[in-house]
Amino acid sequence: MADLTTGYMGLSLPTPLVLASSSLSNRVENLQAAEASGAGAVVLRSLFEEQIEAADTELQEALAVGSESSPEARTYLPPQRIGPHEYLRLVERAKKALRIPVIASLNCNAPGSWSEYAKQIEESGADALEVNIYSVGADPALTSADLEKSYEEVLASVRSAVAIPVALKLSPFFTSLANMAVRFDAQGARALVLFNRFLQPDIDLDRLSLQSSMQLSHPSEMLLPLRWIALLYGRVKADLAASTGVHDAAGAVKQILAGAQVVQIASAVIRNGVAHLAAIRDGIESWMERGRYSEVADFRGTLSQQETRDARAFERAQYVQLILSQNP
Repeated sequence: MADLTTGYMGLSLPTPLVLASSSLSNRVENLQAAEASGAGAVVLRSLFEEQIEAADTELQEALAVGSESSPEARTYLPPQRIGPHEYLRLVERAKKALRIPVIASLNCNAPGSWSEYAKQIEESGADALEVNIYSVGADPALTSADLEKSYEEVLASVRSAVAIPVALKLSPFFTSLANMAVRFDAQGARALVLFNRFLQPDIDLDRLSLQSSMQLSHPSEMLLPLRWIALLYGRVKADLAASTGVHDAAGAVKQILAGAQVVQIASAVIRNGVAHLAAIRDGIESWMERGRYSEVADFRGTLSQQETRDARAFERAQYVQLILSQNP
C-alpha cells in the first residue's frame, strides 16, 4: 500500500490532505470525522482581528461602567461574547480529541495588538498557526511598498510571540509574488498557503443595495495556485500548501506534482460531506499504485518549473503559445 505520510512545517502528517479553515472546522465532531476520513491535519476556523479587538473594547467599556457604579465592580468580569475565549477552548478540545496536528488560524488586516493573542493560542495547545492576511488595499494613499511592509510586520509580530511554526496564507495580488515569497521565507515563515479567496460584493438590482454571499470554489480555480506552487518550488525553504479549487484526487495529485507539500480542502468537503476526504485519499493511493510510487515524496515537485523540461510553460510563453494557436 502507498505511504501517504507527509511532513509539513516540521510536523508529521499521516496524509497530505488538510481540512482547511471553514465553517466545518469549528466543531470538534467534524474534526474527528475529518481525521477518520483521512485528513492529515486540520486548520480551525479563523479567529478575526476584529473579533479580538471588539472583545477587548467591550471588556474595557464594561469594566469602566462597573467601576463607576460600585466599588466592588473591579472584581466583576462581565460575560464575554463568543470569540477569543471560546476559540481558545476550541483549540484545547480539538487537541484532546485528535491525534493529527491542530493548526489554529488568525485572519488579519494589519499589524496590531491582536498579535499578542497568538501566544495564548500556542499555550492552548495548537501545533502551528496559520495567519491569513486579508487586505484589499483600497486606500489610494497606501503604496504597494507600504502594504508589503505591513505584511512583513504582521509576520514579524506573530513570529516574535510564538515558538510554534507559522504559515502565511496569501492572496495572489502582489506586483511581484515571487519576491514577496522569498522575503517571507527569509523572515521565517514555515509555510506559504496559496491562496486565500477574496469574497466579492454583488449588487441587488431590485433593492439597489449591496449583497454578499459565500461562494464555494470551482475546480478551475486550482490552476492559479498550481502555477505559483510550480514556480516557487525549490526557490523557497518554506513548505508550499495548495488551497482553493481542489475537489478530487486528481486535483490533489496535480498540486503535489507541482510541488505542494500538502493540499488544503474546504469547498469539496462542504459540498460533499467530510467523508469525501476518504474518497480523495483512496484516489491518491490508487494513482500512486498505478504509477508504482511508494511514497508521496517520490513524485512531489517532479512537474515543478525547476524539474520540467519545458521550464517556460509556467510563464508568459505558455500564454503566447495558446493565444497564437487559436484559429478564428
